[in-house]
Amino acid sequence: MMGPCLIPILVHLVRKVTRLFRSIKASRIPYVAVGFLAVVLFNSFMFWLVEGHVQGLSLMDAVYWAFITTATIGYGDVVPHSWAGRIVAVETAVTGIIVFTAFVSVLAEYYASLSYRRLMGLHSVGFKEHYVVIGKGGSLEAVVSELDVNMKSGNIPRRRIVVIVPSSEEKEELSIPEGVEVLVGDPLIHEVLERANVEEAGTLIIAADDDSTTALTILAVKRAAKGKEVKIIAEAKRKESIPLIREAGADHVVSTSCFSGRLLASAAFEAPVAMLLDDISTAVKGKDLAVISAKRFKGMKYVDVFHELMDKHNIMPIAVVKGRLMIYPPRLDEELVEDDGLVVLGEVEKLRRLRKEAASST
Repeated sequence: MMGPCLIPILVHLVRKVTRLFRSIKASRIPYVAVGFLAVVLFNSFMFWLVEGHVQGLSLMDAVYWAFITTATIGYGDVVPHSWAGRIVAVETAVTGIIVFTAFVSVLAEYYASLSYRRLMGLHSVGFKEHYVVIGKGGSLEAVVSELDVNMKSGNIPRRRIVVIVPSSEEKEELSIPEGVEVLVGDPLIHEVLERANVEEAGTLIIAADDDSTTALTILAVKRAAKGKEVKIIAEAKRKESIPLIREAGADHVVSTSCFSGRLLASAAFEAPVAMLLDDISTAVKGKDLAVISAKRFKGMKYVDVFHELMDKHNIMPIAVVKGRLMIYPPRLDEELVEDDGLVVLGEVEKLRRLRKEAASST
């Protein structure tokens, strides 16, 4: 009996094979393949008619001979004995060279086309639960770099990253880690989002040039997702656009301009604060902020959790998350419940070990 774990694998394989057949069907391969098969079958029948009774060959022997001759291999284990058989052999060899060469040429053209489409970013992906990042320039590179660092450190699940940029020029200018799939196209076009397989994506991050494009992209993604839940994180260039982007369907909106302005202001009169915010906002520099479950600390007071994490892991809890409410700094006697979360600050490697320890204890 088929195990439940094999069903998703088989479904994935069926989808892969179906997608392959569709792409092959759109090419000239089926026509040349049918021509090759027709030549083999016709010459098999002709060879069997003129040589079958002479040599005592079966129809399958004739098919074997015709295939070997058409493919210009010619082992010599089956050869014509009559002049009629030799004429069929010459005809089979000539048509075989033509058809077989055409078949190989079409195959080579098909795979060369696939390579060209991948090179130009016009290919499709079949990933599931992957990250899709839409945008261009420094913001996009920063998003991809942060995802890559956090996946390598174990802070977030390892998944494939797919990037959508508007032009091939932008693709060439990107400086991103290897293994990231880069697609070229307008994200407002349904076909581009289909190529990125946003319907099966886990998280979608939008870092567009302007807020109107961001809102329209969210609407396009919602349509392409066909009712499936896709977590959408969007960047807002202007604070006034945040409600609009949320109404479009973003799960979370980040106002980067506001954050940048506050960071610049802090640097003017409180440089250490600006340096701290800049350091802890990225995992690239070795330290990071993370959210961990408070399930293992259920019933404990915040002050006791603080000492335990600091003493055992040198990780500092700085806020308590209760649903959509963030409490910072929490009261020392704040009691944690099972569904709470803790925002903690520490070294990336220590955060990874803490997550692993928490996962093994549940």
